[in-house]
Amino acid sequence: MKTTMNSKAILPKMRRLLFLAFLACSVAILLLSPLSDRAISTGLSTNLSMGQLPLPSFPATLDAANKPPAGVQRYGAIEVASVVLDEQELFKVASPTVLDRKNPGQQVPVEVRANQVEANLKRVIVQDQPQDIQKKRGYSTRFDPKTLQVSLVKVRGETVIVATDNYRTQRLSLLTVTNLDAEYYGLSIEDLAKQWHTTLSTELNAKLQDRLPEKSEKRIQAATTAGLLALCASLLLWLIQRSLERQDKRLKAQQARGQQDILTKIEPSATTTPPTSSTVQPTKQLEAGRSPLVLSHRHLLNIFRWLLGWGQVAVYLLGLAAILSYFPQTNRLSADLLGIPTLLLLIWLLMVLANWIGEILIDRFALAWETDQLRAFQIFEFDDLQRKSLRISTAITALRGLKTFAVWTMGGALALQVFGIPIGSVLTGGALVAFGVSLAFQNLIKDLINGCLILWEDQYGLGDTISISGTTGLVESMNLRVTQIRDVEGRLITIPNSSIIKVENLTRTWSRVNFDLQIDYETDVDKAIAIVDEVAQQLYAEPEWSDRILEAPKVLGVENLSHIDMTIRTWIKTKPSEQWNIGREFRRRIRRALAKNNIQVGIPQQIHADTLALENSAHHQPVEESPQDTLDASFKKP
Repeated sequence: MKTTMNSKAILPKMRRLLFLAFLACSVAILLLSPLSDRAISTGLSTNLSMGQLPLPSFPATLDAANKPPAGVQRYGAIEVASVVLDEQELFKVASPTVLDRKNPGQQVPVEVRANQVEANLKRVIVQDQPQDIQKKRGYSTRFDPKTLQVSLVKVRGETVIVATDNYRTQRLSLLTVTNLDAEYYGLSIEDLAKQWHTTLSTELNAKLQDRLPEKSEKRIQAATTAGLLALCASLLLWLIQRSLERQDKRLKAQQARGQQDILTKIEPSATTTPPTSSTVQPTKQLEAGRSPLVLSHRHLLNIFRWLLGWGQVAVYLLGLAAILSYFPQTNRLSADLLGIPTLLLLIWLLMVLANWIGEILIDRFALAWETDQLRAFQIFEFDDLQRKSLRISTAITALRGLKTFAVWTMGGALALQVFGIPIGSVLTGGALVAFGVSLAFQNLIKDLINGCLILWEDQYGLGDTISISGTTGLVESMNLRVTQIRDVEGRLITIPNSSIIKVENLTRTWSRVNFDLQIDYETDVDKAIAIVDEVAQQLYAEPEWSDRILEAPKVLGVENLSHIDMTIRTWIKTKPSEQWNIGREFRRRIRRALAKNNIQVGIPQQIHADTLALENSAHHQPVEESPQDTLDASFKKP
């Protein structure tokens, strides 16, 4: 009762702590909301040039050893590379294909051209003005943000994009629009030049505005605020975690004290009275308290602590991305951080949750099966409790393996989508690979199919004693591929499921002691049968052994008769795996009963040579021993 009251008192505290955690996460997300706007704007600020269609690639006649470097795409006689400014791709430039980059001759590799264009663009936005000019003009970049002009000019018949401002008398050439550029985008030189002119004018003005001193100060302040908010939110979540951890320790101590009280009640009754329903009930309560299937307050606290831990990781990630997003040099890095890494982290989190939910569902299924809540389905109905327990453990083991495979497959498919790899292509390629693998691993496929049939037909399970191809042992482990059994000498034997053709289950539903007793031929057979039956009935009447024997033992009578002995057969039907213990005890008692009643076991009678010589001398004639004489003499008492 005290434990219940304490648990009820804890619930309001848990609600308050959860509300504080939700409030901390909400504040952090709201204050870091400019980050999402920046990420969206960064992702949407694509160049018009990206919407153009590239030229179809020419048949490749190049040597495989002359592959283009990283960042360069080759389309037959044309190579293209991206022009990037502040980690943001603006457009792509084209150049003739260079086969030997160590000796290009008069050719200019496309990556060299792209680097030169990037260097020209950086000269516009570089912050290298002297301090006196910065104070006088109010900016630190090389070009004036207010008077920057990007224009198109003709130089010796070529279209060139240039930049200038009010403080410069000489224009800065940014790049030349070539015929290969126009061919790659499928446009005329004039149309492509206009697109690039618009792109460069917009981007350069935006970069210059971002580098103004007053905006730099605001960015630093905003980044500092974002970092402090993330730190405060993380600290609040950590304090809530510590509080939940202390509550978990208190609940654990209360649970331990409750279990100890139950044990103290069980021990005196167990020593004085036999087990009854009243004494077994505390044991069931104790086991229920230890079972992971019971949804206790500790389980809820652990879930909340786990979620708060992931909340801290999310706060750190958002805070770092927010700080990076306020600076032009790291703006693209912030968007990348909120892109693929965040999605992969979210996928992993979903996989953990799916695995967790799968474990709970499997445990609930096992509990429902064990408590006969699935009797409506005939496949889950078992009259033998021991067989039912073995079946449940075997099926649950296979379900857990199937669950793990399904969760990881789902996570892998989502991860491929994040990287832009179509799942359909992967499945098509996987089907071809699977077909090739199936030809090479036919035995593995047979193992899996036969393993499924073994589980479905319930041929055997964990804890069964089976015999496969002359190998007998206890089933210690089994899955869809192999079965592992432990023999009487302690050897662990692994058998592929595809090689299992015939299985002898020695512990399925019930077992039997098949006892054959060979007694001397001259023994009174009725007396011997009566003694064996008396010993068997005494064993069945004792409480220590009666609960292991399913029905009264049966003395079948004389099973075999020869000139040497007689065989009396007895059957004792036992619970699974009890035939060996009962058989050993029954044989011990039979030995004592035979000794007490002077009954000899069957021993072959032998005719000694000296006895035969005396008989021959008495008749004064030689006697030749024949096989028939030896057979007749074996039936005579010496």
